[in-house]
Amino acid sequence: MGAQASSVEVANAITGISYSLKELNRVDEAVKVIDGAIELLRAGSYPFVVDTLRTKACWQTEIKSFEAAIATYLEAIQVNEIEGEREFFARDLFAISVCYAKLKKWPEVIEHAFKARENFKAEKRVDEVSWCDSQIALAYAELGNIDFALDIGQRAYDLGELRELHAVKCTATLAMGKAHVLSKKFDDATSHFFEARQIASGSNDWETIISIEKEFINLYLVQGKTEEAAKVEKRLKSLQEIVE
Repeated sequence: MGAQASSVEVANAITGISYSLKELNRVDEAVKVIDGAIELLRAGSYPFVVDTLRTKACWQTEIKSFEAAIATYLEAIQVNEIEGEREFFARDLFAISVCYAKLKKWPEVIEHAFKARENFKAEKRVDEVSWCDSQIALAYAELGNIDFALDIGQRAYDLGELRELHAVKCTATLAMGKAHVLSKKFDDATSHFFEARQIASGSNDWETIISIEKEFINLYLVQGKTEEAAKVEKRLKSLQEIVE
């Protein structure tokens, strides 16, 4: 019993050091240090090792080590499947889908977001289902599946509207706009992109804001509106100079 307590204390101390490194923005080092805590907790078969794994995966995402984050989330899923809660199992699956989206691996996004959706739906987690639907819609738009992107995007948007989830509405609107560009319904695409821009404009989600502006550039270029595209590109460069 004493040895077990000692292992937990050491693991907690190591975790504390890793958090201190994280606070100093030394995230790479924090990830390496927290591995020591994970090893101790895993050796002692402590169920709360899953929380430490999720922390590590979150940090790996912050430093854009998406492949590594996916591997860590999969470790958490393996632990969670034994005696964990369905909701957290679904959250790990959704986090994996987000990482795959960063890597632009769209079939994998759909696979994991759909699995997450099934589990969230079983738990009647409405907000989380809408997250999954918006992610799936965007992936279908990227793959060129217009009908699925529009249908699932509208479903996500409706839930986002009902629940006042601005991020969900923004992603769903962006997905539907991209689908309309593919089907050459440029007025509909413009309307959706303007709505996405309006939703995102009050946030500090620079990645999403930049994505929306790039969609405007593409929209104008495919219509031969080079002057409009150039104006958007000029504004976009001003933003990127600051935030990237």
